Amino acid sequence: MGKQLGVGIVGSGFIAQVHFDAFQFVKDARVVASADVDQKRGKAFQKKNSPKHFFSDHRKLAEMDEVDVVTLGVPNYLHASFAIDILNRGKHVICEKPLCMTLEEADAIIAAMKRNRREVFYAEELCFAPKFVQMKRVVDAGAVGRPYLVKEWEKHAGPYSPWFWKRETAGGGIMMDMGCHAIEFCRWFAGKPKVKSVFAHCGLYLHKKITRLDDNIIVIMEFDDGSIANVEASWALKGGMDSVAECYGTDGVIYADLLRGMGIRCFSEKGFGPNPAEMQGWRYHEYDWNWENGYPHEMMHFADCIRTGKKPIEGAEDGKVVLEIMLAAYHSAGTGQRVSLPFRPKGVKYPVDLWLKPQPGLRG
Repeated sequence: MGKQLGVGIVGSGFIAQVHFDAFQFVKDARVVASADVDQKRGKAFQKKNSPKHFFSDHRKLAEMDEVDVVTLGVPNYLHASFAIDILNRGKHVICEKPLCMTLEEADAIIAAMKRNRREVFYAEELCFAPKFVQMKRVVDAGAVGRPYLVKEWEKHAGPYSPWFWKRETAGGGIMMDMGCHAIEFCRWFAGKPKVKSVFAHCGLYLHKKITRLDDNIIVIMEFDDGSIANVEASWALKGGMDSVAECYGTDGVIYADLLRGMGIRCFSEKGFGPNPAEMQGWRYHEYDWNWENGYPHEMMHFADCIRTGKKPIEGAEDGKVVLEIMLAAYHSAGTGQRVSLPFRPKGVKYPVDLWLKPQPGLRG
């Protein structure tokens, strides 16, 4: 593909802006159109970022000749139908995590992808974050010997948009929001071995007044080579955000803190900036949040895959595996039992129901 890569963005919230900003780093790619059913919000996004075209219907955007790939920044329950609509119009898709709500939806996305000979890129930015990529290079070079345990946790005090709190729109709580990040990070870091079993705990601690969904989880994954992964994710952390990875091996250990350790620390008693109350106390400053979190690297890789036809590091099949692990984790938390994979429960519309409404006799 010699021409400039045309990008369409569906959605105009936080993650849509993140994707727009990331694409500013991608050579020969340009965001040419955006879409949102909320015209007021969508028009504000267009005014701020200046894509040439705006639509209230994602299908109209996908029919544009100028558009080669469409990135989805919409609530979880819309991922499958929107992705399939776009694939059927001959465009590639970048889908934010989680891939979708059910394994049946995942199968339908993959079928549409193959039928239309287009790619679905699974937007898991932790696999592209420079600090974590370097951590993996060091481990792959043999620095810690044979790894036997990888850990990752992401935690903060809660999501930014109301739809995250609802089972019908999100499918689950922190598991579906940030647990999927840590799960795929651990798979990727370990070389994507098969997951043999999952054991998990889910709880609701900080947000009982506004949701029934999980706001704190712990997931243990056992890989088929005997190594394990320990995943933690939380909406119940006071005092900022954590995103930390660790790997333990037979000859050493390595730690990486994604959000701290860039050499700048500041204590402010009064706070500063547009939201001073959020910036009080010790702060660890980043020179570029988008870059450090791997979003530009992710989009550069996806653009290269479109141009060259190479297989992406993260694709729809990976998103499906992550979803299966999350389903197994919810079932484990609901029943108190270790769950073996493969695990394909039938008729589960919302993953969190496996925790909220335990089915002890269920088998995958």
